[in-house]
Amino acid sequence: MTKSLRNMILPLAISAITVASAPALADQVILTSVADNTLIEDPTGAYSCGAAQYFFAGRVGVNGGSTLRRGALRFNLTSIPAGSTITSVSLKLYCSAAGANTAQTISIRKMNASWGEGTSVAFGGGGAPSTTGDVTWVHRFYPSTPWSAVGGQFSSTVSASRSVGGQGTYTWNSTAQLVADVQGWVNQPTTNFGWLVQGNEVTLQSVKRFDSREAGAATRPQLTVVYTPPVANPADLNNDTVVNAADLAILLSAWGTTGPGDINNSGSVDGADLAALLSAWTSA
Repeated sequence: MTKSLRNMILPLAISAITVASAPALADQVILTSVADNTLIEDPTGAYSCGAAQYFFAGRVGVNGGSTLRRGALRFNLTSIPAGSTITSVSLKLYCSAAGANTAQTISIRKMNASWGEGTSVAFGGGGAPSTTGDVTWVHRFYPSTPWSAVGGQFSSTVSASRSVGGQGTYTWNSTAQLVADVQGWVNQPTTNFGWLVQGNEVTLQSVKRFDSREAGAATRPQLTVVYTPPVANPADLNNDTVVNAADLAILLSAWGTTGPGDINNSGSVDGADLAALLSAWTSA
């Protein structure tokens, strides 16, 4: 860079240095589930809760046959731009009833196959007769598409877990695995099969009832995702949607190095990168 050019732009860059040091802007979406259901342990897959106001996780008592319940939950992530980097994921569920108020660990695991939600309406954990498209203990989609193994296809890795006692709102805070799950689904939307909600499957009456998307707006399953959108313009070095003095300051501070500011990926920040930045200038 010539001395005269440096003298011309350096004051502008210095004045913007505090802006340039700001982190890339993050966005947040709060999503309500688009599908939720219960896998009810039954050798024929006769029962489901497709359109019910609740789903269940855990083991019921002897009056219910001492059988298992596993929740299935999915969110639509298409509002997150492709290429985004996921930085935080948290899940909020409302426990509206419990077999007992004793605290139980409720785990979230990634589903490995698609599943459905039919029109079955049940008012309790026993379920209602399965309808076309329902997920059941035996079926991904009732009555003709089975799981490869009864009880559902899901990851052996726990994405998040927390203790759930009696009635109330519970949040599964962000974990590296929750972030990885959502990042994978944003990168490859066709693999978004949602999560399994799994309770204590040993203790009788450990079952917990959670409100579904058919419940009132205040208690529906809610997913909060924080993400950094992709950089649309390589000259927008601080990812604030404009190319201005803040980006220029970043480039000048890295002059002669490998970056940031190596817009053309030549291996060094130089005059070609400066020219590219100035040609993309969008705001003073």
